[in-house]
Amino acid sequence: MKFGKVVMKYRIPILVIAVILIVPSVFGMTSTRINYDMLNYLPEDMDTVVGQNVLSDDYGKGAFSFVIFEDMPLKDVSALKSKIEQLEHVETVLWYDSIADISVPMEILPDKIYNAFNSENSTMMAIFFDTSTSSDDTMDTIKEIRSITGKQCFVSGMSALVTDLKDLCEKEEPIYVTIAVILAC
Repeated sequence: MKFGKVVMKYRIPILVIAVILIVPSVFGMTSTRINYDMLNYLPEDMDTVVGQNVLSDDYGKGAFSFVIFEDMPLKDVSALKSKIEQLEHVETVLWYDSIADISVPMEILPDKIYNAFNSENSTMMAIFFDTSTSSDDTMDTIKEIRSITGKQCFVSGMSALVTDLKDLCEKEEPIYVTIAVILAC
């Protein structure tokens, strides 16, 4: 009861203080970087962290993604592969033309390998990065790959998932903050 009376008596100063505190809160919210790298939160001796460190330290590879190309001529896929290889933080790109010229029919591959990378109208390419799965550099490179490849191509893997999650969260954050402010008033 006393608390309610105090709040009612000093409601104007309380509102002024609340509005003043919103300014640094908005500044802090926009300036704070959210860390999407889950490996930073895991213990160093966990198998996942150890494995990522071995990949990075011993093999120079961090994250990896797969790109699926649908209804695209092989020469166009090869041209896109060359563009992707030029991107910063792309360590290695593996596709059919990494082992044979595209003039050689893919059907010469053993069925198991052919079927692992091809379907009726699509082919898959593996991309290895020199940065970790959720690093900002990897996520920026994923966005560049998407802008280069267009709508016939789909990037998958943990890095692509984290990139999509980050974009979705950043897009929806203002909505949720607005709803929270409205409900708090």
